[in-house]
Amino acid sequence: MKTPMKRITPLLLFPLFLQTTAANAESCEETLKRVEGLYNNTVDSCRQDPASDCSGLLVRGTHRANPAKGEKWDVWNPSPKAKELGTFAASWMRVDGISYEDPGMSTQNGYLITPIDQVREPETPVHIYCAFPNDAWTDFRDDRGCGNNKNTAQTEAVCQAMAPPIVTANAWVAHFTRFNNDRKQDQLQCGFNMRNPMSSKERVDAFRNFMGARKVINTREFQTQTELRLGNPKDDELPILAFFYSDQRGLNDALANQRDYKEKTGKDRNIIKIDFPRTPGSKATFSCTRTTPPAPQFCDRYIESSTWAQRPDPKLGPNTWSLQVVPTACGRAIKDDQTDRMFAELYNKHKDDEQWRQYSVHGGSLRRQLVCHLAATFDGKPVRNKPEWNLEPARPYVDQAKAVAQYCNPY
Repeated sequence: MKTPMKRITPLLLFPLFLQTTAANAESCEETLKRVEGLYNNTVDSCRQDPASDCSGLLVRGTHRANPAKGEKWDVWNPSPKAKELGTFAASWMRVDGISYEDPGMSTQNGYLITPIDQVREPETPVHIYCAFPNDAWTDFRDDRGCGNNKNTAQTEAVCQAMAPPIVTANAWVAHFTRFNNDRKQDQLQCGFNMRNPMSSKERVDAFRNFMGARKVINTREFQTQTELRLGNPKDDELPILAFFYSDQRGLNDALANQRDYKEKTGKDRNIIKIDFPRTPGSKATFSCTRTTPPAPQFCDRYIESSTWAQRPDPKLGPNTWSLQVVPTACGRAIKDDQTDRMFAELYNKHKDDEQWRQYSVHGGSLRRQLVCHLAATFDGKPVRNKPEWNLEPARPYVDQAKAVAQYCNPY
């Protein structure tokens, strides 16, 4: 893991159907509770499965693509190197002596991955292929990043396939310290295999050995994170628990990752601030940072007044019914996320009027004209600032571009 990788709204929408994705989104406090619960859960196993399935935090430090360098990727999807290997790298930490001082990758932001026991359909869990108690430069290893490191003279395999096999935490520590006492790179080590067709017991034992070995070397290797290789998810299907940043330098990238993820997948994910431990014996702390915009402040009233009048129209003829609308100051200032509410207020007031019903075939046009008044600018002046808006039910429904081209009076 050492190598850095490198609206206009629908036609008609009435209050009965008003809803937002955010209404069902997890609050930051709820996410924070989950994160802290995982970090502080020190189980030895998750029933018949490894402890990683229900405890600890799977951490991935990330770097955003730089378009100026021709780079293009989403941080939550497999990188070109990950696609080549069939796995991607993450680290794992927990309160009981499995810690490190930063997320690695020379970054201050990234994401947390939902552990298997908390993944719910339609999301798909990701599985651990192998676990290294210390950063193992897995981008340079074969066997899906779990095997031999081409940078070392010795030939390595997964721990259970070494000669002799390394199947205890103490054996791993002895092998690691034998070859890495010069502290130059700490690259020569094996990872505990956790792939099928291993039995549940074998996988539990492998992760238990990973945890035990890390606890032994944690003080010495505190500046270096652990390393796991996980099976690549399908694009946009990684079960992200939260985005995070570790100091102020990473906040903007965390915000951008959150925004891009929402736009790409439609999913809301909160941002958690992680204060990594300062010493091997201290603990990480977590907090919510208000990084999302405040909830929209809806108007008490959008319409000051609205009355029917007949007036001549050069295209529709004399005695054309026009709804003369005077918005409130709040109504004039809204953005497109509140046009449904404004039109619903108008609809509820006038839906039974003969003039409205007479031209119900053009009902969508009234909304289009209202939105046009909110969106258009003529001669440098926003139309929304006109003292009175005239909306005619007899006008045909056209797209927004044509409505603007016809000065909000489509014909």
